[in-house]
Formats: sequence, C-alpha cells, structure tokens
Amino acid sequence: MFNMKTSDLFKRAKQLADLEGSDFISWNEAISCINESNVGLYEKLINMGDNSFVKSYRTTKEEEEFPADFWQLKGVFLWNNGNLQTINRRADNNGTHHLSYELRNGKLYLFGKPNDVLVEYFPKPEKLFFKPHDVAISLDTTKTYLDCHKHTFLYLDTDESENETLSIIDLDGIKTSKDFLQIAHTDIVRAFITENFVFVITENDMTIYDIMSGYSAIVTGYAPLITESGKEYLIDIETGDIYYFGVRNGSIASSLVKTEEALIDCLFAVSDDNFTDFFYVLNNAFMHNGEEIENGSPRHFIYADKKCYILAESGFFVVDADNNLTVIENSTGLNVGFIGIDERTGYGYCTKKFGSYYVCPYCADTPLNYPNSTYFQIISYILAIAFKSKQGADITLLQNQLAMVEQTFEETLGSDAFQFPRMGNVYN
Repeated sequence: MFNMKTSDLFKRAKQLADLEGSDFISWNEAISCINESNVGLYEKLINMGDNSFVKSYRTTKEEEEFPADFWQLKGVFLWNNGNLQTINRRADNNGTHHLSYELRNGKLYLFGKPNDVLVEYFPKPEKLFFKPHDVAISLDTTKTYLDCHKHTFLYLDTDESENETLSIIDLDGIKTSKDFLQIAHTDIVRAFITENFVFVITENDMTIYDIMSGYSAIVTGYAPLITESGKEYLIDIETGDIYYFGVRNGSIASSLVKTEEALIDCLFAVSDDNFTDFFYVLNNAFMHNGEEIENGSPRHFIYADKKCYILAESGFFVVDADNNLTVIENSTGLNVGFIGIDERTGYGYCTKKFGSYYVCPYCADTPLNYPNSTYFQIISYILAIAFKSKQGADITLLQNQLAMVEQTFEETLGSDAFQFPRMGNVYN
C-alpha cells in the first residue's frame, strides 16, 4: 500500500531540483505548484483510461443533482439485473421519450423512464497541503492572553491603581489600547477579539467594546455571532433573532437580519456569510445546526471554507459539513486563539509552548491517496521541473526522466477489449 504525504512529495521534488535545505520556494508557491501538478496529472490519467479514482452511485430519479464531490462524468448505465447497458447522451434531434440523459446546471436528467441507473464519475481531486513551520512571535510571556485576531491580541492587565483591566496590543502598532476596560478577571466567562470589537462575557451580561471609537456598551440577553468573512452580529438568545449592530455612547443600535431558532440560549456562534450553516455552544455542548459534536465545549472556534476549526485544550480539530471531525494536532500547548485561517501563509492559530508564543499552521499534512508509487514519481518530476525553471536552470535531464516514467506508466495501464471507450464529453 502506498503510504506517503504531501510533505514527502515536496521534499522529493526539492531533491530532484537540487534545492535541499533551501527556502527558495515559498510555502504558498509550493502548495500552488503541487495542486496544479496534481490536477494536471489527474486529468491526464482520466483521459488515458485510468479508473483508479472512479466512484459510482445508483439512482431511480429522473432529475438529480450530482454529488458535491463530482468532477467529471465517466458513464451512465442502465442496471438490468447486474448487466450494464450504456445510456447515451440525448442527441439534439431526439425527443425525451428515448432512453438517454442530459447534464444541465449541475444536474443529471434521465429520459425514457429507466427504473435503475448506475452513474460512474470521477470525484474532485483533493486539495493537498503540508504544514509550514511554526513561527515564534515577540509577545510578553508574563502576560495572560485571552484571544487574538490577525496581529491583535487581547490580554489581562492591571492599571496604575492595581485595578484589574483588559488591554489590547497590536504587533503592527495600529490598534494598541492600554487598560481600555476595567473588569474583574474572575468574572470573565469568555472574552474574544474581532476586527472591530472586543466581547467580554460574564455570568450576568456582556460588554462590547468598539476598538476604533473607544465606545463600549453593556447588554444582557445577547450572544455574539461571527461570520466567515469576520462580520459581527448579535443573537437575541430568547428569540434567535440575529441583528447587525453598532456601539454608540454606551448603547447599541441594531437592525434585524434573520431569525434562527436553533440559536436560542446559545453562548457564542459562528456561521457562513449567508446564515445557513451554524456552529455554536449551547448549554456547554458544541452544536452544528442542531446536532451535537463530540468535542466538549471548545473555547475558540472559527468558520472557514465550509468547515469549523476548533482550538481546544486537547488539540486542534476541524469539523466538515457532514460533522466528520479530523484531528490536525494533538496537545497544541497553551492556546491563545485564531489569528485567522490564511491560505496565503498556511497559518491559523497562536499558542504558547516551550516558554514562547508561536503562530502555528491550520492545515494538516495531507496523505496521498495514489494507488501506486508511479503517481508520486510523476508529480515529483513535474514539480522539480517547475522549481528548476524558476531558478533559470537546465531542465533537460528532468524532462527526459519524466518522459521515461510516464512511458513506463502508460505501458502498465494495459487495455481491456471489453472496456467501454472513454466518452469524449467532459463536464467540470
């Protein structure tokens, strides 16, 4: 069984390109090159008749959306007691009473009233990642940090009179605010910072501080909601009403956006920008659209790319739309919070370990689901050629080696006299 990861692919390509130990290729550039090469090879293998990645499903519906992972159609067949009969695409001069199919707007339409159909398709190639290295940042290790957003950090502080306060420091020096809110540290249940606000939740109420204006307001009966793009909203926890809001001289100005009854009594929520997908804390349980996720009640979580990233004491996790929970990192350290999910750099959260603060990656090292090592070899050479080209170096030797590997692979694919020919129509 082939057992390699994306980082192994990158290391091998650097070896072939004589770039071992070099940072000449950035993480972002490497990820782009790896995925472009992976998709290119995937398309080529499809056209060469390699069926290693084919998926299928059966249907009796005359109109049906393709699965979410659909990439290209391989074939549509009438299932007749285990025997397959090819169903052809409907010709322009055929009516809808003939046994045929059409694809329109991401849907499959079946004509001629077939009672059982097998659909074979090639799924979307998985996006490949590997982890960049943790990066140390210069935060005062004597402070207790409650949360962070981008380069801005919220921490516990005391003023000159020894009153317990909260302060903000921006590593870029833009939003730094010293002792901006006086509040007993033991009263804080949860506190976090966004692009525009600081939310401090206690047992009885919530204080909202506007970072730019310096205004603050105390509200009761509300919980914060943060969308994927970072916009802030308030939830009326008695009705589930979602409000867009602003802070003005100690009071809140708001306007109703939507009502979501599932959010009644929640403590904190995140969602997509369309308010259709919600993750939230409810009665010390972590919920996704009404269904509990078995990960306790995480202190930090963020919505990005139709997923929820969770930072808990036990590690760093991601939950997808189907509630599949994946462990990215175990025992991450003393967690501060999310700087944000940034695909340009690969970084996602901040934590303290080994006595220093680090910014750490949000992505895992993706396992390669290649059926054999030849796929790995081909992409390694494709990447190495790209890396060599960027250096302005000679790529002739690598091109010849790639050609030999590809020829060997093509020869081993073999042919099946009974295999249906690959249809010429391609649907992305």
